[in-house]
Amino acid sequence: METLNIRNGFKPVVLFRKLSKLERSGRYAEALDLISDGRDDLSRLPETDHLDVEEAAELRLRYGSLVGFYGHNEMITGAQEHSKNILTAVREVFQKLRNVEKIAECENLIALSYWRTGEYRETDLWLDTALDHNLPRTSLIRLQSFKVRSLNFLSLKKHEQNIAYCRSVEDDFRKFGDALLNASICSNMGISLKDTGRSSEALTYFTLAKTYHEKSRHRIYLATVENNLALLHMNGRNFRLAHSSVDAAIGIYKKLKDKTREGSSFETKAQICLAEYKPEAALNYADRSIAVLRKSENKAYLAESLMTRAKTLLILDNFQDAVLSMMEAVDITRRQTGEASARELIDEFQTALDPNKQTAKSNFAADANELELVIPASLSKYSEYSGVWINNSHLDDLGIPKGSLAVTVNEKVNRGDLVAAVERDSGAVVCGYYDSDFGMVCLESGSGQPHLFDENAITIKGKIVGVCRDGQNEEGKMIVEPIGQTA
Repeated sequence: METLNIRNGFKPVVLFRKLSKLERSGRYAEALDLISDGRDDLSRLPETDHLDVEEAAELRLRYGSLVGFYGHNEMITGAQEHSKNILTAVREVFQKLRNVEKIAECENLIALSYWRTGEYRETDLWLDTALDHNLPRTSLIRLQSFKVRSLNFLSLKKHEQNIAYCRSVEDDFRKFGDALLNASICSNMGISLKDTGRSSEALTYFTLAKTYHEKSRHRIYLATVENNLALLHMNGRNFRLAHSSVDAAIGIYKKLKDKTREGSSFETKAQICLAEYKPEAALNYADRSIAVLRKSENKAYLAESLMTRAKTLLILDNFQDAVLSMMEAVDITRRQTGEASARELIDEFQTALDPNKQTAKSNFAADANELELVIPASLSKYSEYSGVWINNSHLDDLGIPKGSLAVTVNEKVNRGDLVAAVERDSGAVVCGYYDSDFGMVCLESGSGQPHLFDENAITIKGKIVGVCRDGQNEEGKMIVEPIGQTA
């Protein structure tokens, strides 16, 4: 294997410090330029003849790490395999030197290389090995293990498990006081909180992550926070802010030439367009995402984009192409994370395919603390308001279209009132005209089948008295229009 000449003549201790600083701020190309004559051939190793055994191993560790990070961003085929090979060889050297901390660092980075290619079971195995060493909980290497394990939970969509895990190590990160690590754990926590519907908590953690990343100066990871904020705003139906955040992320990725994450953010853009019920625009962004990600080794990102494309094609009545996209996503997921994860994608596709399965469970309660409503005089007699986002078309005939906010008040409910109710077991929100008899509650919408419940199985959230059809105005406020209350 060819070797590379180290440039600039740094003393080893100074070189290693500079390489680590550049790597931890996402400046991988600059770091590689210090120890190579170029980045065209990552299979060549830095020349180490002038170094002792430990210095040579440290230099190759740093190089192997950089190959993984840089190769992921630049979508270089084989980069992760090459990174793993370098790090595996270096690990053997540190084992002979009995340097436990460096052994664990190699294992963390090997785990991360597997994570980048979506091989999550292998990621877990290497993390188990790294965590088996007797290192302090608040050491840099141990905290890096915690961070990668949290990433793996996210990729496997084990959000409750990730929240519990992050909370169990959060104090350790705070005690260590490193901005980059604190930003990472806050960002990971924010994603799981977002995906479990805890919007206010998610926003708090994303805000913390942005603050920490401004200190760490890691612009790539700052952009990932913007991308996740876009998804949070999308969930809250604030599409203007959602597009603004994802556009900021794409702009940073484009400037830094991080093609893999740029492709993933195009998929975020597609999701937002789909939530706005703009399927043609969604398909355009999904196709752009897939075109980019086919060149990447991160097949998990590709599977996500293929599923978004499949759901978009269903809306556009292109069933055959939708099935083909879904099948490719399922095949990738089955190979990388197993049968159970693949079946979850099939269930997701079936739900998108059958509108009858997307009943009122598609609706969800709004966070009143994050909304500013403009109430008309005719509704000013009520003292407390709450809201429900309507995510299906079953109330179209009642003047409450998909994507609108139904405004409710906590008033006595009578037969014939239009109400929102919450299923106690699932937390799903159901809307319709209220009727009750013999211990049963019936909620009938303007279209579709009536919903029947045991009266002990649901809680009436309130009467629906108004609707916001147009989202937020330029001032960030939502205009409420009154609606009738009798069938």
